[in-house]
Amino acid sequence: MVKLVRAVLLLFISVQILSACSKETTATTKSIKYENEEYKFILMLPSKWRDNYDVVELKHEDIMAFRFTTKVGKGELFRVEVWPKDQWETKGIELAKIIHISKIGELGDAVYAFDTPTDVQYDPNNQKDKEQYTLLEQDVEQIKASFEVKK
Repeated sequence: MVKLVRAVLLLFISVQILSACSKETTATTKSIKYENEEYKFILMLPSKWRDNYDVVELKHEDIMAFRFTTKVGKGELFRVEVWPKDQWETKGIELAKIIHISKIGELGDAVYAFDTPTDVQYDPNNQKDKEQYTLLEQDVEQIKASFEVKK
Protein backbone atom coordinates (compact mmCIF):
# COMPACT_ATOMS: atom_id res chain seq x y z
CA MET A 1 0.00 0.00 0.00
CA VAL A 2 2.85 2.41 0.87
CA LYS A 3 4.46 1.70 -2.53
CA LEU A 4 1.18 2.50 -4.29
CA VAL A 5 0.84 5.84 -2.43
CA ARG A 6 4.44 6.73 -3.30
CA ALA A 7 3.90 5.82 -6.95
CA VAL A 8 0.73 7.94 -7.16
CA LEU A 9 2.47 10.85 -5.43
CA LEU A 10 5.46 10.59 -7.78
CA LEU A 11 3.12 10.50 -10.79
CA PHE A 12 1.26 13.56 -9.52
CA ILE A 13 4.50 15.53 -9.04
CA SER A 14 5.75 14.51 -12.49
CA VAL A 15 2.52 15.68 -14.13
CA GLN A 16 2.78 19.04 -12.32
CA ILE A 17 6.37 19.56 -13.47
CA LEU A 18 5.60 18.63 -17.08
CA SER A 19 2.54 20.86 -17.03
CA ALA A 20 4.65 23.83 -15.89
CA CYS A 21 7.18 23.18 -18.67
CA SER A 22 4.39 23.05 -21.21
CA LYS A 23 3.10 26.47 -20.13
CA GLU A 24 6.57 28.01 -20.56
CA THR A 25 6.85 26.56 -24.06
CA THR A 26 3.44 27.95 -24.99
CA ALA A 27 4.41 31.43 -23.81
CA THR A 28 7.62 31.25 -25.83
CA THR A 29 5.87 30.17 -29.02
CA LYS A 30 3.66 33.26 -28.91
CA SER A 31 6.62 35.55 -29.54
CA ILE A 32 6.25 38.50 -31.87
CA LYS A 33 8.43 38.31 -34.96
CA TYR A 34 9.80 41.71 -35.96
CA GLU A 35 11.09 41.41 -39.49
CA ASN A 36 12.70 44.21 -41.47
CA GLU A 37 12.62 43.25 -45.15
CA GLU A 38 14.57 46.26 -46.41
CA TYR A 39 17.50 45.92 -44.00
CA LYS A 40 17.24 42.12 -43.79
CA PHE A 41 17.05 41.35 -40.08
CA ILE A 42 14.72 39.58 -37.67
CA LEU A 43 14.15 39.94 -33.92
CA MET A 44 11.87 37.90 -31.68
CA LEU A 45 10.02 39.94 -29.06
CA PRO A 46 8.20 38.39 -26.08
CA SER A 47 4.42 38.33 -26.36
CA LYS A 48 4.07 40.85 -23.51
CA TRP A 49 5.54 43.45 -25.88
CA ARG A 50 2.44 43.27 -28.10
CA ASP A 51 0.83 46.76 -28.27
CA ASN A 52 3.45 48.11 -25.82
CA TYR A 53 6.20 49.29 -28.16
CA ASP A 54 6.85 51.40 -31.24
CA VAL A 55 9.69 51.38 -33.74
CA VAL A 56 11.01 54.76 -34.83
CA GLU A 57 13.30 54.84 -37.87
CA LEU A 58 16.09 57.43 -37.94
CA LYS A 59 18.82 58.04 -40.46
CA HIS A 60 21.99 59.90 -39.51
CA GLU A 61 24.53 60.23 -42.29
CA ASP A 62 24.80 56.66 -43.68
CA ILE A 63 23.68 54.92 -40.49
CA MET A 64 20.10 53.66 -40.26
CA ALA A 65 18.72 53.23 -36.74
CA PHE A 66 15.59 51.44 -35.56
CA ARG A 67 14.67 52.74 -32.10
CA PHE A 68 12.43 50.40 -30.08
CA THR A 69 10.52 52.59 -27.60
CA THR A 70 7.75 52.12 -25.08
CA LYS A 71 4.32 53.31 -26.22
CA VAL A 72 3.81 55.06 -22.90
CA GLY A 73 6.40 57.76 -22.34
CA LYS A 74 8.36 56.87 -25.51
CA GLY A 75 11.40 55.66 -23.55
CA GLU A 76 14.02 54.03 -25.75
CA LEU A 77 14.62 50.38 -24.81
CA PHE A 78 17.23 49.63 -27.47
CA ARG A 79 18.11 50.29 -31.05
CA VAL A 80 19.36 48.23 -33.95
CA GLU A 81 21.68 50.18 -36.20
CA VAL A 82 22.83 49.33 -39.70
CA TRP A 83 26.27 50.76 -40.45
CA PRO A 84 28.33 50.76 -43.64
CA LYS A 85 31.18 48.36 -42.87
CA ASP A 86 33.92 50.94 -43.48
CA GLN A 87 32.31 53.41 -41.06
CA TRP A 88 31.89 50.74 -38.40
CA GLU A 89 35.58 49.91 -38.68
CA THR A 90 36.63 53.57 -38.39
CA LYS A 91 34.03 54.92 -35.92
CA GLY A 92 31.91 52.12 -34.50
CA ILE A 93 34.67 50.09 -32.92
CA GLU A 94 35.91 53.18 -31.05
CA LEU A 95 32.36 54.13 -30.08
CA ALA A 96 31.85 50.66 -28.58
CA LYS A 97 34.60 51.44 -26.08
CA ILE A 98 32.63 54.34 -24.57
CA ILE A 99 28.90 53.55 -24.92
CA HIS A 100 26.63 50.48 -24.84
CA ILE A 101 26.91 49.47 -28.49
CA SER A 102 28.09 46.16 -29.91
CA LYS A 103 28.29 44.44 -33.26
CA ILE A 104 25.67 41.71 -33.58
CA GLY A 105 25.86 40.76 -37.23
CA GLU A 106 27.16 41.41 -40.69
CA LEU A 107 25.83 40.99 -44.21
CA GLY A 108 27.81 42.10 -47.24
CA ASP A 109 28.93 45.70 -46.65
CA ALA A 110 26.56 46.21 -43.71
CA VAL A 111 27.33 45.82 -40.01
CA TYR A 112 24.46 45.45 -37.54
CA ALA A 113 24.92 46.96 -34.09
CA PHE A 114 22.82 46.80 -30.93
CA ASP A 115 22.72 49.87 -28.71
CA THR A 116 21.13 50.43 -25.30
CA PRO A 117 20.60 53.77 -23.55
CA THR A 118 23.07 55.11 -21.02
CA ASP A 119 20.54 57.24 -19.13
CA VAL A 120 17.06 56.90 -17.59
CA GLN A 121 14.43 56.64 -20.31
CA TYR A 122 11.26 57.32 -18.32
CA ASP A 123 9.93 59.97 -15.98
CA PRO A 124 10.69 58.59 -12.49
CA ASN A 125 7.71 60.58 -11.17
CA ASN A 126 5.30 58.88 -13.59
CA GLN A 127 4.50 55.42 -12.23
CA LYS A 128 2.85 54.20 -15.47
CA ASP A 129 5.92 55.14 -17.55
CA LYS A 130 8.23 53.50 -15.04
CA GLU A 131 6.20 50.26 -14.84
CA GLN A 132 5.95 49.80 -18.61
CA TYR A 133 9.61 50.57 -19.17
CA THR A 134 10.71 48.21 -16.40
CA LEU A 135 8.43 45.44 -17.68
CA LEU A 136 9.87 45.58 -21.20
CA GLU A 137 13.48 46.45 -20.38
CA GLN A 138 14.05 43.12 -18.64
CA ASP A 139 13.72 41.34 -22.02
CA VAL A 140 16.30 43.38 -23.94
CA GLU A 141 19.18 40.88 -23.64
CA GLN A 142 16.90 38.02 -24.74
CA ILE A 143 15.81 40.07 -27.75
CA LYS A 144 19.43 40.89 -28.59
CA ALA A 145 20.24 37.17 -28.54
CA SER A 146 17.38 36.49 -30.98
CA PHE A 147 18.84 38.80 -33.66
CA GLU A 148 19.19 37.10 -37.01
CA VAL A 149 20.40 38.35 -40.37
CA LYS A 150 17.99 37.37 -43.12
CA LYS A 151 19.99 36.21 -46.13
